[in-house]
Amino acid sequence: MYILTSISIVLALVIVAVVAWHLIVIALHLKRTGNALEKLAAGLVAVRDHTAPLQTDVSKLNDGLSTLHQRLEAVRGGLGAIAGHLSAR
Repeated sequence: MYILTSISIVLALVIVAVVAWHLIVIALHLKRTGNALEKLAAGLVAVRDHTAPLQTDVSKLNDGLSTLHQRLEAVRGGLGAIAGHLSAR
């Protein structure tokens, strides 16, 4: 009877030790993951802050490209008219 009790206590202690070890390893991995996520969040904030001034520049560029598109469409229409006159000859 004493031997079975001793074996049961030893097995219980081994199980507790193994579970504790796994929990410690999991905690360490979670800590590393948390640190990596903090660095990622800081990087994303830096990207947001550094690219914020680009919004006005991109809007100006888009307006300029729209104007250029309208002018090129007018040129295309003129060239189409010239090509029509030349092919009619």
